[in-house]
Amino acid sequence: MDFSAYFEDEVPLEPQKAEVFMAALDEGDWRRFLSVAQRRVFRSGETVVSQGEVSRTFYLVASGRMEVVVTDSQGASQHVYFIEPLSIFGEQAFFDGYPRSASVVALTAGELYGIAPDAFEVLSARHPDIARIALLDLGRILSLRLREMTELALRGRRL
Repeated sequence: MDFSAYFEDEVPLEPQKAEVFMAALDEGDWRRFLSVAQRRVFRSGETVVSQGEVSRTFYLVASGRMEVVVTDSQGASQHVYFIEPLSIFGEQAFFDGYPRSASVVALTAGELYGIAPDAFEVLSARHPDIARIALLDLGRILSLRLREMTELALRGRRL
């Protein structure tokens, strides 16, 4: 087996572009990926995901802008980061099954697609190459966000 392509050195993307999910998929592959997803429309100001909620679905933002907010035990909320179109959220709960670590609030109206674990299993059976790409990209984005949180913690920002 030739693994050389997997380890090619690539220049990291700009932060905003780095969180684009599966940027290399063509239109046909996107249709196949979205065929297992649940479409959802949201309004500005709507809480799309609530901190503490138990769900393993991850979401792809098709349009609109989201804000990730964490609320501490005293009820104080703090902005964590923004989620732009073509990125994802909910990847952490998708992998670990724990309750949501933050809330996601819509800053604008928009549309998203949710992929639950059972839908991902269907995708994996029908289109294993797309599922593999999705898993690698979910992990990549999760890693980028962990790096960002680590940097914030090192700079002493409360989270």
